[in-house]
Amino acid sequence: MKAMAKQSGLTLVELLIASTLGLILLLGVVQLFVSSSDSFRMAESIGRMQESGRLAQDVLGRAIRNADYWGCLQGVEVDSVLDPDGDDYDPDLHDFNGAPGVTFDVSDGSNNGVAGSVIISLKGVRSAGIRMSSTHQVSASSSQIKLESLPSGLLDKSGVVMLSDCQNAVVFQLTSVNENSLTIGHNTGSVVDPGNMKKVGGGCPNGSNSANCFPDTYENGEIFLPFTEIYRLSEDADGRRSMFLTRGISGSSAKPVSLELVSDVIEMEAQVGIGTQGDNVITSWLDVTNANLATINSSYVKAVRISLLVRSPEDRVARQRQQVCFPAWTDCSSSANLWEPADANDRHYYRVYTSTYSIRNRLLNTGT
Repeated sequence: MKAMAKQSGLTLVELLIASTLGLILLLGVVQLFVSSSDSFRMAESIGRMQESGRLAQDVLGRAIRNADYWGCLQGVEVDSVLDPDGDDYDPDLHDFNGAPGVTFDVSDGSNNGVAGSVIISLKGVRSAGIRMSSTHQVSASSSQIKLESLPSGLLDKSGVVMLSDCQNAVVFQLTSVNENSLTIGHNTGSVVDPGNMKKVGGGCPNGSNSANCFPDTYENGEIFLPFTEIYRLSEDADGRRSMFLTRGISGSSAKPVSLELVSDVIEMEAQVGIGTQGDNVITSWLDVTNANLATINSSYVKAVRISLLVRSPEDRVARQRQQVCFPAWTDCSSSANLWEPADANDRHYYRVYTSTYSIRNRLLNTGT
């Protein structure tokens, strides 16, 4: 009887079966990798989008709540001796003559702005912890102010400060700072830009007859740091939008500085809560639009409601074009009122972040 030959190697069928099983296993591994990669990209995009939304809300909320603070002044307008005819003078940044602490505008798209988005301008002062020397009165002819203390590096030539004795207040530009002698100077003229007012034809433009154009004499007082902050949206050459902050002045400079705060903030709209003087009650809400700008009296604004549209930094993370209710006070019961990106192929994630902020210094003081 002939013995059966032993098999050596694999048959073609076995090779095909092994190859098929290997391909199936490889496809499974690839699918798992792709799914994990997509999930990671989606989670990262959503996380960064949420971080941008929270950061923008925190920055705006803190700024709005602290706006329109003028130290111990109660119902008294601030005077300013900054020269409106000086070089680099910008009324939006340097005007403190009774200027409202909160104002609004709508971008027309110029200077890389996002057309139709709200521009929020805030003014006020911050405490510097610096007091005038009680033994050195600031007279009508004085150009130097003696201080009790002067922290190093806080003030510098060209900086802008406010002097207040709780009855009057004046904003002026520093022409000299001496930390050793604890003195600051406020000469008139164009020693710095934009400079302080100077006498013209025997008098000052603000009606004062003093040598330094100060409208009042100060026997005591405190030095504050006035500020102007403008929050707006801007778009770069690649179409990427961000929230920017322009700071107009500081204790060491009068030149504006623009800072990019939060990226991928696509739209910003606002409503203002209006209330009568003498109480803390908000009687109506107005949309900040071009049509309402003339109607909104900034002096009666008690609160601000802001709606931000934030986009994920990555594209191709959403399965379809997003639709969101923006701004949040829109009647979105009809899908026709939902916001969606103009590009039908847009696959970014979009979220709306809306908060209401009170202007604390107006609610606490029922006289305004």
